[in-house]
Amino acid sequence: MAIEIDARGLPCPQPVTKTKVAFEKANGDTLTVIVSTAESRDNVVRFLSYSGAEIERIDEKAGEFYIHTKEITGPVKADLNPDEYICTPQPMGTGTAIFINKDRIGHGSDELGNNLMKAFIATIKDLSVQPKTICFMNSGVKLTVHGAETLPYLKELAEKGLELLVCGTCLGYFNLKEELAVGKISNMYDISEAMLKSSKVITI
Repeated sequence: MAIEIDARGLPCPQPVTKTKVAFEKANGDTLTVIVSTAESRDNVVRFLSYSGAEIERIDEKAGEFYIHTKEITGPVKADLNPDEYICTPQPMGTGTAIFINKDRIGHGSDELGNNLMKAFIATIKDLSVQPKTICFMNSGVKLTVHGAETLPYLKELAEKGLELLVCGTCLGYFNLKEELAVGKISNMYDISEAMLKSSKVITI
């Protein structure tokens, strides 16, 4: 009898856990374990081999892996812990994204808030650690248009290779699309993706 274990889409170590349960119930049966990643395939094969199963073949179909064993004739040879079969964690994002959602810093005095924002952006270029991306939304887009006091500093940052993403919907709301002077008109998808791909997001 053939026992099929469908472990497609399961995070590690669940494919090994399901395989272990089936292995312990098998008595003269063959196992077919289906997984959807190469790392899960390698973990299941390692587990089966250590447990005394003989791998007959491994088939790959449409990016999925089918691991076939010969007949299982004995119990698991060792008390193996499936938690040892953990997949490599997904790499974290890299770099820092700065999310600017208004044209001033803080509340209270608008004049002070504007001066603080200008000073903050002017300071970025001199920092020892540079951000990877600056995202502008809501009234923060006003910092990127012609006439903005922050424009010279942002242009300098753009020349250094910093990615400046400016919300197109926000520019349209403030009737500023034709006034954009630095950065790339962007959308919610690109801005969200840029932040999620960063290891750190700082909101101003």
